[in-house]
Amino acid sequence: MDSAFFVQESVPLIDRMGRENHSDFDNNTYNNCTNDYCVDDNDYVDMMEQHMLPNLYECVLIGMHVLVFAVGLVGNALVCVAVYSNPTMRTVTNYFIVNLAVADFMVILFCLPPTVIWDVTETWFMGMALCKIVLYFQTVSVAVSVLTLTFISVDRWYAICFPLKFKSTTSRAKTAIFIIWLLALMFDIPELIVLTTVPKDLRVKVVYFTQCVPSWTYQAEMTFNTLKIVLLYTFPLLFMSVAYFQIVRVLWKSENIPGHSETVNIHTQTNNACTNFNKRRLTLANTTTQSQLRSRRKAAKMLVAVVLMFAFCYFPVHLLSILRYTINIPQTDITAALAMISHWLCYANSAINPLIYNFMSGKYRKEFERTFGWCVGRKPRPLQHFQPRTSSTYTCQFTAVTGSVTTPRSEIIPLSVSSIPEYEY
Repeated sequence: MDSAFFVQESVPLIDRMGRENHSDFDNNTYNNCTNDYCVDDNDYVDMMEQHMLPNLYECVLIGMHVLVFAVGLVGNALVCVAVYSNPTMRTVTNYFIVNLAVADFMVILFCLPPTVIWDVTETWFMGMALCKIVLYFQTVSVAVSVLTLTFISVDRWYAICFPLKFKSTTSRAKTAIFIIWLLALMFDIPELIVLTTVPKDLRVKVVYFTQCVPSWTYQAEMTFNTLKIVLLYTFPLLFMSVAYFQIVRVLWKSENIPGHSETVNIHTQTNNACTNFNKRRLTLANTTTQSQLRSRRKAAKMLVAVVLMFAFCYFPVHLLSILRYTINIPQTDITAALAMISHWLCYANSAINPLIYNFMSGKYRKEFERTFGWCVGRKPRPLQHFQPRTSSTYTCQFTAVTGSVTTPRSEIIPLSVSSIPEYEY
């Protein structure tokens, strides 16, 4: 997340401290100092360590990162458990949501702690191998997130706007998830190759202020980061905006489920019992259609909220990256704080998605409650098992009159047209 480009210039601060504390030294004494700052080596190291201690705003941001760490791990784990434990939730959209949760869980677990340490101490302590792995996986997780959100929008766009031309299946979803990870892993390979640790040029050999940065030229770095902003933020958001605009337009202008129709035959010349059953069947069919339409609208709202939150949380870090290449950003406490806040927002996005599912999806909320109940020792409520369509029937016998001919007939009428909604939220 470009942490290295917003660190403060720490050594000049130490330079000032050293010279101020030793202003009484004469020229001969200063010229015989063992380091550039005219202090004992041990005192020099102590000064660096003192400088790396978190100040007030950094302590607040550390607490915010701890909160994101806890909420993100628990929330994303609950998403995976909810879909795994309830077969009725294993829909195409939920497969993509689980994929998003897995990426968020891993980036919070493996990338958040070293990034916080790096931001606060301005030092990469984890060595060359983790320098490559952590920063590489940060970009991979962002790519997985944005590609997953894009694939969800494509799937919903075709399923809702072109229902007769496209059939959404779990096998297609699994194939799409494989492609998402393959593309994400391949995208950041160039940066993986050039990432390296660069120690600060100090007279005392310590790891302090070592940075994890790519070793390519400034022009190459600017080109690659611009490419990341365009391919992993700008273009996907534009595409998703168009897709969800079309989805919202279709779902909110229609009173029926696109591509679905209910055919109910009502016989006018029947006895009252048969007519009543046919009317009841028509009412149930209309009720089911409206219920499924409401479910799809709720699902669309939830997915739009996830996309908007992604756009909001990743905007500051991309904006700072653009400003870094266009203007000379002064290295001050304010810019350092803004950098930490922008990094926190990226991780907060990984933690907030489960909260969106909880507030906007009844099914996820019920599954979260079941899982929490199981964790604290309460007996969880049994899962609902839905009956298949037309599980109960009624045989209606009547007499049809055509001219002077009377013909006895019978009709099997379903008492229930309820079934598992295609999308229930």
